Amino acid sequence: MKTIKYLLIIVICMFLQGFLFGQEVDEKRFIKKFGLPEDAYNIKLSGDSIPIQWNIPSEVPGLVGVVIAGKPPEKFRAPIAYPTDGSVILNNVPAFNWSFGCSATAAAMLAGYYDNMGLPNMYNGPTNNGVMPMDNSYWGTVIINGELRHQCPISATRNGVDGRTTRGHVDDYWVSYLSTLPDPYITGGWSQHTYGECTGDFMKTNQSAKDNVDASTKFWYWSDGTPYSGNENDNDGGYGLKLFIQSRGYSISSHFNQYILEAGYSNGFTFNQYKTEIDAGRPVLIHVTGHTMLGIGYNTSGNTVYLHDTWDYSMHEMIWGQSYSGMQHDAVTVIRIQEALPYNIVLSQPNTIGTFTASNQITMNPGFTTGTSNFVAQIYVPNKSGLIKIFSEGKMVKEILIETEFSGIYPDLWDGTNASGEKMPAGKYHYTITKEGAEIENGVVLVE
Repeated sequence: MKTIKYLLIIVICMFLQGFLFGQEVDEKRFIKKFGLPEDAYNIKLSGDSIPIQWNIPSEVPGLVGVVIAGKPPEKFRAPIAYPTDGSVILNNVPAFNWSFGCSATAAAMLAGYYDNMGLPNMYNGPTNNGVMPMDNSYWGTVIINGELRHQCPISATRNGVDGRTTRGHVDDYWVSYLSTLPDPYITGGWSQHTYGECTGDFMKTNQSAKDNVDASTKFWYWSDGTPYSGNENDNDGGYGLKLFIQSRGYSISSHFNQYILEAGYSNGFTFNQYKTEIDAGRPVLIHVTGHTMLGIGYNTSGNTVYLHDTWDYSMHEMIWGQSYSGMQHDAVTVIRIQEALPYNIVLSQPNTIGTFTASNQITMNPGFTTGTSNFVAQIYVPNKSGLIKIFSEGKMVKEILIETEFSGIYPDLWDGTNASGEKMPAGKYHYTITKEGAEIENGVVLVE
């Protein structure tokens, strides 16, 4: 009887140890399984174990290297965010599912945004008439070494995807998640492809020759929180994104990685600086512990950040400087393209442009300007070229002919004037979109 009692006590203790300390045990097992450094950090979300990040040494005093190697959890997804009064959100930012690295995928969404907003060389593939789609469902999934992976040729090219007929990023560099094996081009004895159409190439994501395990990208920071704009032996993700954009024929006025103020760095990047980037039409890479996302908007109420997290096609939110699904916000990567966008991209801005209040309804101020572009209401919808008519009290005040199909929200905008070019007075205006004789969209614009 005593033996049975002692065995029962042992079983209960083992259960409690697993219940109370299961995450730590899982982390140690995970780190050991993949041969990761002992200081690698791992987080569990709703039962899904996600490897996160580890630091790497540097011979440069004050320089900190961080390896980001997260992937989407199998079960957990963050709640969907919805804009409220005062929300400022960039239009036409694609949302991609994780495709061979979160950092490369977030960077691909950034590049896709600029492709949709008038810098068309970011993506030149055959899909969607050469205009970057708003998600990567076009390219489906693939099973490689037993793992199901989403595909996206702007984050990681692959032979047979998007019309490619030669080896690409995935063929040359991918084995399996967190693989530390030499890349396939090394073990296979062939020459690697020339860096080209995807962010993963230039960011050195997944590349064993750059000491990156599969799914990982390195980012470097100054430990005092000042911006880091170097390349660290051509092995920094922010610098690599710069190289990718330059390879597409565009110029970079500045780029940097930087810890944020709220992470304990007195010289760190602030929420107000993030707002400035969004207001200027520039998405920002958001780094949380072991994961990279794309910041696409904000709301000053509560210092809210709107983002795409690479886990699905929805918009999500977090509080600046706090955690996202258990992963602490600690840094950003900022890329500033020198070429000006042909038109403004701000959806709404409190006290200036107005507020987003509902689907197809925008409050705007005529003549508002930002940078070199006039602000005008973006009232158009995907793939609906045709005739736009603006009405006041049932009378048409302006007619706009749209001749080109677009994959996202129309870049063709109404500037608040009538057919004679005169500014319209404050009031409520209705619009309709007619295509091939049929009315396909209508909504309201409030001019203040």
